[in-house]
Amino acid sequence: MKAACHIVWGLVIVAGAAWGEPTTRLGASYYYIDGSSALILTAQMDSKGPTGVDGRSHPALTKWDVQWRFRHNMHGDVCKMEKVAVMVGVTAIRPRWRGKKEGAAALRERWRRMIAAIDRNEAYHERQALEAGRRIENALNDIEPTETCEALSQAANDVAASILAEHKRVSREYDERTDYGRKNGVRLI
Repeated sequence: MKAACHIVWGLVIVAGAAWGEPTTRLGASYYYIDGSSALILTAQMDSKGPTGVDGRSHPALTKWDVQWRFRHNMHGDVCKMEKVAVMVGVTAIRPRWRGKKEGAAALRERWRRMIAAIDRNEAYHERQALEAGRRIENALNDIEPTETCEALSQAANDVAASILAEHKRVSREYDERTDYGRKNGVRLI
């Protein structure tokens, strides 16, 4: 386990059913680095940064998941969906540079550009999570009645799991294609 000081904050956005939006929890976690050169800061990000599915440390990482619950009941001879609840959770893990105010102007500018690239990269993953949540909620609300509630549960869970897997795959392929954003500016050197 990596030793790092973390601060965690969360923001909850609750969307009403009228909008067809899932409940969303957005959060951030930070790890701290110190140094006066791009080389030192990069080495610290390499040692303290979050670990991706590739087993390597990265300057930043967004973790997300979608959970769903539903209630159904028999209506006559068919089982129908009655209520759907979908929750999207997104947490971005980012570096914080202690001593940034004392850093050289050129390094602070490189840091600013890297943080902007992190913001763009992590926003991509957040969009994948939110889209997966919307699609799952819509799919569960649109599921056709079945002869048994067991069949309805199985169909609902299958379609939700398939949508989740698709968006997780797209997110993972983006990380692979961009080397976790490094090809898009998530680097100091």
